[in-house]
Amino acid sequence: MPTTLNFGKLFGKSPFKPIQEHMKIATECAGHVPGAITAFFENDKALLKEIKQSVSRLESDADKVLEELQQRLSKSMFLPVERRDLLDVLEMQEAIADRTEDIVGLMLDLPMDVPEEMHKPILMLAGRAVDAVNAANEVVRKFDDLVETGFKGPELKKTRALIREVIAIETDADHIGTDITHTLFKHARDMDPVSIVFLHRLISWIDDLADYAEALAIRARLLLAG
Repeated sequence: MPTTLNFGKLFGKSPFKPIQEHMKIATECAGHVPGAITAFFENDKALLKEIKQSVSRLESDADKVLEELQQRLSKSMFLPVERRDLLDVLEMQEAIADRTEDIVGLMLDLPMDVPEEMHKPILMLAGRAVDAVNAANEVVRKFDDLVETGFKGPELKKTRALIREVIAIETDADHIGTDITHTLFKHARDMDPVSIVFLHRLISWIDDLADYAEALAIRARLLLAG
């Protein structure tokens, strides 16, 4: 699939620009999850297919940036931080994009009977997961400012506050996910066993987005400490 990405522009100046671009794409991917869930609950297969195509295009762009980044990070690109730390951040960013594609594909391809009582909580979980990814994106966007200030001063404090925000949101998402799981088990006797399995997987995968955002934030905190 052709890409609209300009690699010369991405890699021409700051070494963090392509990392930030990759995270921007991953964040756009995750942003499709609430709409995809709504389409799923409304049995709008046409819209769900459109969302899947959009997510797949974004994920493909993320893969291209990641491949170029991995090549450059392993060679001569100058970095003011440890390459291994940045590669760990990239791994979490890529996991966000990949998991989003998994979530949309699961809803499109597999049968799930979702009790009405669970619709609103699942959308709430998706919203908090996306909040976590958005906050993690803000952390990554701070990398340039941190380099300019020598990883100290007000920018460092702001970034650490953002990292704490990501962690707090992930904790909130975990609580919501646990409550949804309890509701699922409460309805288990009245549900198709196959639906139970795949719905539990859907809940877990949505929560994964918040988990990956938290892992990214923690790795960024280690990067700042280094």
